[in-house]
Amino acid sequence: MDKYKKQPIPTVLSGGMKKSAVETPINKMGVKKFDTRPQDADIPYQHNPLYTIPSSHMIMTNDGVKHIEYRMPADNEIAVIDWVNFTIGLESLGDYLWQEDEFILESHRCTAAVAVLDPLLEHIFGFSTTSCRNNGLNFYNQSYVLGEDFGFVCIGGQRNTILIMINGRGCNFAKSGWELRLYNFLVTQAKRAKLTRVDIAHDDFEGKNVSVDWGNMQDGLGGFQLGNRAPNIEHKGNWRRPNGKGRTLCIGSRDSGKYLRLYEKGRAEGDPNDNWQRAEVEFKSIDRILPFDMLLAPSEFFIAAYPCFRDLAEHLQPERIETITKTAQINFKTAIENIKHQYGKYINVFKDVFEPEELINLICCADPLAFPKRLDHVLLTARRM
Repeated sequence: MDKYKKQPIPTVLSGGMKKSAVETPINKMGVKKFDTRPQDADIPYQHNPLYTIPSSHMIMTNDGVKHIEYRMPADNEIAVIDWVNFTIGLESLGDYLWQEDEFILESHRCTAAVAVLDPLLEHIFGFSTTSCRNNGLNFYNQSYVLGEDFGFVCIGGQRNTILIMINGRGCNFAKSGWELRLYNFLVTQAKRAKLTRVDIAHDDFEGKNVSVDWGNMQDGLGGFQLGNRAPNIEHKGNWRRPNGKGRTLCIGSRDSGKYLRLYEKGRAEGDPNDNWQRAEVEFKSIDRILPFDMLLAPSEFFIAAYPCFRDLAEHLQPERIETITKTAQINFKTAIENIKHQYGKYINVFKDVFEPEELINLICCADPLAFPKRLDHVLLTARRM
């Protein structure tokens, strides 16, 4: 079968369950999902992916009825993953793929890697690559389309890593339970695995608990403030005289590790009377490490993002992502210049009173193993050697 031929959407039984579905527990919280593989299959969707049918919200536009796809959270959850990017080392797919060989073309190496990667992606998500873009993406040399515009695979260069990007549409149509399967792959099989972006979304279809106006009020009350400094805020759309086209409230900066978009999704999709509100928190691996547990417990990380979110699910324990404080480094030359500038005049006097070795011993720290944390220790060690 031609892998680039689009696959038909499978029929769905009442309750959103596919034919031949088998109910099975999939996560640590005891929430049950549906494994939609044929009951006699050993490896799910190895060659014929059957996409999960997401839920659909109906809105009325000038062009008629429009169905908007979305994912329902699992039981006791309030949020879902709406985007995920992760990287793995090329050696995760086999040692022969990343070892340097002047006789192997880079394009052939990429093709061989994708051939190994495809069954893994199909097992995890229910879809794999469908076409080669024949150009780079995100600073990688080559890229491939996943499923029916479900994301991309980027490969070539970048320290022999592979970037897999699953967009919102891909998260919607991925096979149920993909979060746990991805977690298991990253923890037990992948080498140098890293989450680089995770978007977590919460939908309020009536705007009772979450809305752009509620968010604007919370900003004034400090509901988005975690430290002494209030985050950046932007208002997009017509806030002074709302025109039914949808407004957006943005908290934070796209260049930081956390960014919130709170918007009127129903109106943005074309229905001026629909009050569907969506809050999306975009986490990126900038000044923080994204834990793999985000895949299993998105709601806990969502409510921990901002203080005002915690009332949305009082039964859940927030899981915060600690930021990494980067300490400025100074090199050996700069350290000498600092000592000379601050204490050079004292040393001029003391060197006429004490012998050089005696002076050094007098001004050294009592702990012979103590060292400044900001100093570039590579240069210091080299100097000693």
